[in-house]
Amino acid sequence: MDTTNALKKTPLFSGMSDETVATFAGKSPVKHYAKGEELFAMGDPAAAFFFIVEGWIKLYRMTREGEESIINVFAPGETFAEAAVFGPMQRYPVNAQAVEDTTLLEIPRSLFVDMIRADSDFALSILGAISAKQRYLIQQIEQLTVREAPQRIGTFLLRLCPPGKTKNIEVALPYDKSLIARRLNIQPETFSRAFKKLEPHGVTLKGRVAAIEDIERLAAFCDVEDRDKPC
Repeated sequence: MDTTNALKKTPLFSGMSDETVATFAGKSPVKHYAKGEELFAMGDPAAAFFFIVEGWIKLYRMTREGEESIINVFAPGETFAEAAVFGPMQRYPVNAQAVEDTTLLEIPRSLFVDMIRADSDFALSILGAISAKQRYLIQQIEQLTVREAPQRIGTFLLRLCPPGKTKNIEVALPYDKSLIARRLNIQPETFSRAFKKLEPHGVTLKGRVAAIEDIERLAAFCDVEDRDKPC
């Protein structure tokens, strides 16, 4: 993966110059986590946020009854834990765990602080980046409240498709499909039934691999105008 270009597509970095994004990519260490390995625990100091190069990450909390409550699941090409890093407490409010073998870019908070102190224009670009992130979150809420379950799944798949290809694409999903269901606010027991409704639109699921015949066809069903935009 071209890390600089991939970062540039995220809401937080989309408004920054290529040179600035390249600086972040070059100064952020690459970290590898095995399946089931913890990244951080609730209450740990939030010294960095993360960009997923490959793999999946789940954020969760433990209930008083000792059960795991999934907060969110993040896929390749996404960032997470920004709010904890830039918030006043600077503590992670949840636990994070690798769903499968995962490679991350660990982006230190100190990089942002140093650049803000050195360049006031960069501080203004951060405001624009935060606005872009807010729009992204609004789009996610819209997806969960307006679209039907098959459309939510289809939009999620479009987000994972590699750029440049439009026909006969295969997308690998996390082994535990219930994680995706929880992320998309779909009951895990109805996920497979909702997925099956995508078959008339050229999408099939075999094991943990989703096969998509035609990107534009799926995008039309999901009412997605630009699949490269966060959705």
